[in-house]
Amino acid sequence: AGGRYRHKKDTYLAPIDPNFGGCGRTLTDDQGYYFFRTVKPGAYPWRNWVNNW
Repeated sequence: AGGRYRHKKDTYLAPIDPNFGGCGRTLTDDQGYYFFRTVKPGAYPWRNWVNNW
């Protein structure tokens, strides 16, 4: 929720969301249909520079 990842180099001040592990799964019905719901990612806490992705 705070834009933080479970990674040792992520030192952003926001708390880690205990309900988000960074992955998910999608199940299908008998016909192969699925529904995927996600959240809009938050802003990153730094500016984009030449070598940032």
